[in-house]
Amino acid sequence: MNISIDIPTLIDVAKRKSGLTFGQLAEEMHVHQPRLNEWRQHKGAPSSDQIAYMASKAGLPIIETVKALRPEWAHVWEQAQSETSEAL
Repeated sequence: MNISIDIPTLIDVAKRKSGLTFGQLAEEMHVHQPRLNEWRQHKGAPSSDQIAYMASKAGLPIIETVKALRPEWAHVWEQAQSETSEAL
């Protein structure tokens, strides 16, 4: 599955589907609300774990979403996905 999403959309979908306010979403991610606004304006970017958290809140496949938004780390997430599949 290929995910096509950008950071601002991910933030908005995570907020809407979780029923949280921007402040609550930021608090749960241990960042200040202005940071979410910066990310929504393409000023900086969330870490892979923050993307994973928002993907979870948005109901999106976590690994695929992180791979799409942090392609420089895709190989690490692919390895994690492979190891998880092998363990099952």
